[in-house]
Amino acid sequence: MRIFSFVLALWLGLCAVSQAAPPQPEPPAGRNVVLVIIDGVRQQEWGGRSVDDAGRPVRLSELFPVLLKLQKRGVWFPNLAISNPAGVSLPAYADIFAGRRQEKILSNHPPVEDFRSHYPTLMQEAQKQLRLGFDGVSLIASWAPLCQIAALAPVKPEEEFFRSCGFKSNAPSTLEPPLFFKPEVYGGSRTDIDTFVELLREVPKRHPRLLVVHLGDADEEAHLHARIQRKLSQHYGIFHYHQALRQDDYLLGRIWDALQSDPFYRDNTYLIVTTDHGRDTAEDPAQWASHGRCIAEKIRTRPCSGCSGVFALAVGPGLTAKTARGTYLHTDLAPTIAKLLGIQFPSATGKPIREIVEPAARAPQRIGVGAPPVYLTLPPPLPAQPLTQPAGAVSSTQPVLPAASPSAQPMQPTQPVQPAPQPPSPVSSLAAPVRPASPAATP
Repeated sequence: MRIFSFVLALWLGLCAVSQAAPPQPEPPAGRNVVLVIIDGVRQQEWGGRSVDDAGRPVRLSELFPVLLKLQKRGVWFPNLAISNPAGVSLPAYADIFAGRRQEKILSNHPPVEDFRSHYPTLMQEAQKQLRLGFDGVSLIASWAPLCQIAALAPVKPEEEFFRSCGFKSNAPSTLEPPLFFKPEVYGGSRTDIDTFVELLREVPKRHPRLLVVHLGDADEEAHLHARIQRKLSQHYGIFHYHQALRQDDYLLGRIWDALQSDPFYRDNTYLIVTTDHGRDTAEDPAQWASHGRCIAEKIRTRPCSGCSGVFALAVGPGLTAKTARGTYLHTDLAPTIAKLLGIQFPSATGKPIREIVEPAARAPQRIGVGAPPVYLTLPPPLPAQPLTQPAGAVSSTQPVLPAASPSAQPMQPTQPVQPAPQPPSPVSSLAAPVRPASPAATP
């Protein structure tokens, strides 16, 4: 009898373990950094001076509600400037990744032999020095060329990191075909929605310590306006550009919420947001979409001030709401992130931004431990329902039922019982938090 009781207790214990939730990954020993770059945000939009197609003011809170909420939690840099002489995307990303001016990248279409990073990049240094492996650093971008300039070649197999740009990825081949859910206008790109879906699929599996995200829809809508105006002399309108900015602001909030819902990232992650270039400040509604050698200031030897002036925002442990008065460059971002990660970046010429690294150095490793996370776009996920094994269970086929609520009313046998709607279970801790059911849906 004792042997039977022991075997039964052991069996019930194994059943309970098998029904428990899978263990969460341990938080890293160091901090994490997530860099989000929204392509082509014009000064008028992020500075609160934009107007719609009818000339009516568009409030900053209409375009960037999430960015405004994050400003109240971190350091705002309105005096950041590009570090390249072209005012277009590829040179900007080359400088951001390498923490220095990449002299041979001067346009979006450099010669084939120069279409690469000429210096070690932040992602490479983080992967190598922290020994993070393939999954420990990730680049997820809407624009395909970014993967090509993300590392100084040749890259040793043991120093590779996850890269997914456009619809191309360097992940080991699987049987799953590439997925996309929204049509894309320009070749070599995918929509920001598909980039965000890729983030939701890959980041929970990999948990990178350094994650770089690129969102490009807004810049493409601006170029589409210019293209239609040039080819058809028709006014496509700034409305679509503004809609793309609203979308990317929402996706920024979803990224923040995803970090908050994952114990791996919550309380020890820095989120840095910036843009690669501005746009023309011309009042002519047909010209606002341009950048680089802009029309407004009638100069052809350097980018106009509207293209050069960009912004940055940093949120994380030790950082409080303030506006930094200092002037910084794109090349200062990578050395700043390297400092936050605790690595050296000797090839970079930029300098760490003191308004970020100094308070970060004084902050504890994890802040607000035990405090409820703050979500910006979706309601917090519902707490997991406790599971109880029915008393006297002796068979593995007997169902496990949720614990009854103390306020639950007994069911009347004469009334039909409607099953309670079940919220979809998230694929991972980084998936979208589950919306709570409305009171009317409660049985």
